[in-house]
Amino acid sequence: MSGRILKINAELQKAISEVLTYEIKNPLITGIITVTRVETTQDLDYAKVYVSIYTKDDVQDVFDQILHSARFIRKQVAGKLNLRKMPYLNFILDDGIEYTNKIEDMLEKISQERKENNE
Repeated sequence: MSGRILKINAELQKAISEVLTYEIKNPLITGIITVTRVETTQDLDYAKVYVSIYTKDDVQDVFDQILHSARFIRKQVAGKLNLRKMPYLNFILDDGIEYTNKIEDMLEKISQERKENNE
């Protein structure tokens, strides 16, 4: 991947995070939303935007609202960045952190069981 694309990915990630945090007024988008990474195609047609969501509400419902707001997000980001061509944003739910937390919980449980068996 070229240095130019890496810079664009970083700028997109920052701008999308700002829009999600400060500019979206949808009350159904709740919790902490983190843009974990952005992968833009070389021709700048598309960008995969990976988001991680921490919320008391249903994660899928919040993600659906983000998808519903994708055009607004793209328009706001286009106003922040000086790109010749603004890529279409394809949001993807990143459950990597959730998966890591499950593994950590399982390892902690195994560790506790071993301690109990050794006592």
